[in-house]
Amino acid sequence: MKKLAAIVAPLLTLSLILTGCGGKKNAADESASDAVAGTQANKLTEDQTDGALVSIKGVFGETTNIEGGIDVTVSNPMNFMPSADAQNYTENLTVNTMEITIKNGSTEDLDTSAIVFSADSGVNTCLEIVDPANGYEGVPVVILPIGESLTFKYATGCVGKPGDNLVVKTWFSAAKVNFEGTIA
Repeated sequence: MKKLAAIVAPLLTLSLILTGCGGKKNAADESASDAVAGTQANKLTEDQTDGALVSIKGVFGETTNIEGGIDVTVSNPMNFMPSADAQNYTENLTVNTMEITIKNGSTEDLDTSAIVFSADSGVNTCLEIVDPANGYEGVPVVILPIGESLTFKYATGCVGKPGDNLVVKTWFSAAKVNFEGTIA
C-alpha cells in the first residue's frame, strides 16, 4: 500500500500543477474565443474534420453546390451593430452579417435542423450573434420541401478587424463547405 501511495502522490501533484490546481479563470481574462471552446459548433468543427467529410471551398457571394442538388449562397459580409439585447455580443467583437440562401434541388425534403453553421477568423472561433430585434434568430429549423428555397440572416462576431480572414463553415451530412473571404 505504501508503494502505491509513493507512486500516486507525485502523479497527483504533477496533474494538479499541469491543470493549474483546478483554479477558475477570471471572467475578465477570458477572451471571446475562449467563450466558445465548449460550444456545439466548436465540437462539431473538431469532430467532423477527421477527413471523413467531402470538403468544398465556397466563396462569399457565389452559389456553391453541396450534394445531390443542394445549393448554398452566403452573401458578402457587411459590418453590423447589434442591438443592446443581442446574445453573444461584446464590444471587442467585430460583427458581420450575411444573408444565407439554401435551395433544395435534391430528390427529398431537407431537414434544416441537421445543418450546422460556424465561423472563424484565423485562430479565433467567432460567435453567432442572435439578435431577434434585428431579425437574426439563427438557422431556421424547418423541413425544406424539394424545389423550395430558404433565406435567412446570419450574424457572427469575431475577434479581429476588417480585412482579417473570415471563414463561414457549414455542414450538410457528409459535406463541409468553407466560405472564405474577409471581415467587413
